[in-house]
Amino acid sequence: MSQDPIEQGPSLLNPNVVRAKIKEADLYVSRGLFDQAREIYRQLLSQYAAHLKSGRIRDPNIRNRVRNVAGVIRDRLKATERWEAVHHTRQAPPKPGQKPRRIVSPSGFDRTTILQLSGTALYDRGMAYKDMGLVDEAIEAFRRSARLGYREAQSLLVLSECFLAKKAFPRALRVLRALLDFEGIKDPQKALILQRIAAVHEAAGDLKEALKALQEAYAFDRRSETLRQKIGAVTKEMRRIRPRISIVTEHPVASFVLCLLVAFFFMSFLPKAQTVNNVDYFTLDNDPDVAFYDEFKEVFGNDEFFVIAFEREDIFTERNLDLLARLTEDLEGLEDIDDVTSLANVDDIVGGEDFFEVRGFLEEIPSDPQALEKLKKQAVRNPLYVANLISRDARTTAIVVQTLEKPEDPDYRKKLLAKAQKILDPYRSEVERFHLAGWTTTNYYLSQYMKKDVATFIPVAYLFITLAIWLVFRNIRLTLLAVLNISFCVGSTMGLFGLTGITLNNVTSIIPPLVMALALCDVVHIFSHMEKQVLESFPDKRKALAHVLDKVLLPSFLTTLTTAIGFLSLAVSQIPPIRELAWIASAGMVFEFFFSFFFLPPIILLFDPKKIYQAYETKRGMLLFLRALGRTVSRRRGFVLAASAVVVCGAAWYTTQLRVETNLIEFFKKSSPLRVSMDFVERKLGGVDTMDISLQAREEEAFKDPKNLKLIESIQEYLKKLEAVDSVVSLVDFLKDMNESFHAENHAYYKIPETKNMV
Repeated sequence: MSQDPIEQGPSLLNPNVVRAKIKEADLYVSRGLFDQAREIYRQLLSQYAAHLKSGRIRDPNIRNRVRNVAGVIRDRLKATERWEAVHHTRQAPPKPGQKPRRIVSPSGFDRTTILQLSGTALYDRGMAYKDMGLVDEAIEAFRRSARLGYREAQSLLVLSECFLAKKAFPRALRVLRALLDFEGIKDPQKALILQRIAAVHEAAGDLKEALKALQEAYAFDRRSETLRQKIGAVTKEMRRIRPRISIVTEHPVASFVLCLLVAFFFMSFLPKAQTVNNVDYFTLDNDPDVAFYDEFKEVFGNDEFFVIAFEREDIFTERNLDLLARLTEDLEGLEDIDDVTSLANVDDIVGGEDFFEVRGFLEEIPSDPQALEKLKKQAVRNPLYVANLISRDARTTAIVVQTLEKPEDPDYRKKLLAKAQKILDPYRSEVERFHLAGWTTTNYYLSQYMKKDVATFIPVAYLFITLAIWLVFRNIRLTLLAVLNISFCVGSTMGLFGLTGITLNNVTSIIPPLVMALALCDVVHIFSHMEKQVLESFPDKRKALAHVLDKVLLPSFLTTLTTAIGFLSLAVSQIPPIRELAWIASAGMVFEFFFSFFFLPPIILLFDPKKIYQAYETKRGMLLFLRALGRTVSRRRGFVLAASAVVVCGAAWYTTQLRVETNLIEFFKKSSPLRVSMDFVERKLGGVDTMDISLQAREEEAFKDPKNLKLIESIQEYLKKLEAVDSVVSLVDFLKDMNESFHAENHAYYKIPETKNMV
């Protein structure tokens, strides 16, 4: 934009620069910076004087307009001097008991000057104000010019244009209607005035009244082809235009009742909404790995388990072994478990020359210290026990509980763990802490933390949303309306869970805050357009609200539609919870649009418009910030583009650093009970996550062949070298243990038997 107040063009005036300079000077004056304001006005006057002297402006009408603009600048310069004097007077120390005076903005600078001018000067000055974009001063000048009777009709006509520029449609219409009553107005002039009336109605969005005014104008000037074309265009537009949202404001009771019926229908299913106490739903449909795992479990049984570990100074004392035996026996009495294994009931292979027998490792608990020491050495020497049932230092032991597979009972793990905790309760006086770890506990606690997060996050989200609306609009009525509308959106969306039978799981739990945030967007769109200026244009509160809704309807609908389509695109996922998220979230988008435009408006109409429509120009803090931000972006385009490019490049690079986390334990805080127990078990014993490797031979009894067994052993040795592997157990370990026992516990024979017959 040129910084010269005069530019080559039809008017030779650059009102944008003049308007911006005057606003800048006003801002300086409002802050008491009068020298800076004077400097701006003097620069403008100097530039105008230079152009007038240069002879560039030869058109006398334009020269006269430039002189009038310069006159306005001189008047504002004088007003600045007066305002400075007033300011210094007000800045004097207040008398005792008198409140300090506050600096106010310099509004109405030129009213005193306007009152002193004659009709001719008023009209010319009004045109100068209009050229400079000082609409309020122009309105005052043309009003007084019309009252003084100078070019009354022309003054009123331009006055209506000023009202139209301010979107004060009722005032513009009153002025134009008054013109029609003037004596001596001929038919072509009446047609022109009616066209202006039609333009005002069209700007206000009232095409019906605009068409009526155009038809009246055509009655006065039937030879006008322009009028005929305009009538056709407006008629076509009325047929083409989308159905207006004004139906909501015209029938608010019906709209409100409809929304209540919809909301109460869906919210009636809220009690049926259920959470799930496991994360088994993450398995893929028709996935070959899942199918293979199901086949594996049919052959080898369910491999899920959890361990109960505890630490003592020395496990191998009579008291501690007795504790372990009693606890193992109590856990064996649990229903709905497959097996319980600990040092108290694990099998041990004992042999001599050419024979061995299988018996319990702890058939009886010895009291002799030497016998206990022998038992300890026997346990820590057995690779099948170490890191599984006993730690290497013999201070930590574990009880392994094999669970059943009950896919028909989603609460199976919850009930099983509750029963296990109940059995452990009497022993807590003897053991400082029991640590439970394994997929059973991880699976269950993932779902429990999800419930806890939802219960915590929704109230927190409500709090932040309430604070955000209050800080932006500073209106308690708008804040309560927003919260009420969001509650209906969330309640109806959550009711879909109960209606459809979809459970609230770790994926779908993001839907409530998601709907809250997106519903807030539409609410903010509506509230931000509820300005005081709208009430000046539409005194009737129904028409004012209809104008606001119609303004934001299309952008809000398009954002809702595209967001819903975006969520629906997730419906192609093979993971059931993600598909469920797609359907519920897209339905939530429909709810938030529906309630924002059909439930919220009828409630808004219950309030006094003056108490909920905002004058955003008075919110100087936010307005100044946004204007400063806009100026920064406009003036420093290169810097903004460069900074944006850096951010985009940085973000693109960081996308290459994304990693897929498959270790579910990392989802828990290190201070969480589950993480503490898991870390304890992994540190003292070994990992509780399992990876099953199944080998299938082409012929029968292939794994009785020592050659094939050695292949398994080589695989084991490779796996043991992997960083994340604590222990590896296979058929080979049992055969090696039996072979050692078969040779009178000679450790040299802890190896795979040499012949198939021996195997």
